[in-house]
Parts: sequence; C-alpha cells; structure tokens
Amino acid sequence: MNKNLFRILPLVLTIALIAGCILHNNVFYTPDIVLKKDGQPCISIPANEDFFMRKKEFSILSLYVFQRRVGYLWKKNFHDYEKPYYVKNQQCLYFNYRFKTNILYSISFFSTEKGNDESHKSTNKDWTRDMRIIKKTDGTLQLLLDGEARDYS
Repeated sequence: MNKNLFRILPLVLTIALIAGCILHNNVFYTPDIVLKKDGQPCISIPANEDFFMRKKEFSILSLYVFQRRVGYLWKKNFHDYEKPYYVKNQQCLYFNYRFKTNILYSISFFSTEKGNDESHKSTNKDWTRDMRIIKKTDGTLQLLLDGEARDYS
C-alpha cells in the first residue's frame, strides 16, 4: 500500500501545482490596512510578501478608491517608466485621497516586483480590500475591514 502512495504522490502534487497556477490568475491579494494617528488609513503590502527578507521593492502600477453605487472616487496610474513608484512591504502607499467616516470604500492597487514588467505574470498582483472608518461614541476612530465594514449600519 505504501508503494502505491509513493507512485501516486508525484502525480497528485503535479496536478495541484498546475491547478494552483491556473487559479492564480483570478486571485486577489489582501493588503494590510491600519489607522494612522491622523485618522487616515495606512494601506500597505503585507510583511509576508518579502518572505526571505531580501529587502524586495514593488512597483505600484495603479491605485484606486471605489465606492459602491457611486463609482471611482480617485485613481492614479503610474505607467510613466521615467517616474516609477516603488515601495517596500509595510510602507504606506500614497493614496492622495482624504477618507471620510462612515463610508464603505473598496481600495485596490496593482503591483509587480521591481525589475519585472507586466508580462511576468508570476509577480503581478491585484490587491483589494473593503474598509470603513467609523467614529465611536467616545469620539475615537475605528477601522472596520471586509465583512465587518460591509455589514456595519
């Protein structure tokens, strides 16, 4: 029985790898979002994106702020190759938008690893997350993410 397992295991792993590569094209990644002292969000690429601590940089190709039933509130593309926009993981991205309280926002951006262009599919990543900043009864601000932000009323 163990011999059959060792014969089948490479096949199963190969199928899993192929399926993972095919599904990778439709995957959205989740950025980190925290509130800064000024009440605005710090949106960043998570620490685990630089797993081997190589001090990797990411090229940001576009940033978007979207509100359901309204549309795009703000967007910025960085396709000027003479002025690229690079960040490291955990570095706040520059969203030139003043977020207000009690509005459900969908934040998204597109990145690739520095030195790669958009044709290298393995390093292209679509990042997206829903967020809402609420003002609590004591006057402090609280960040709600994803389902909690969508379900808040």
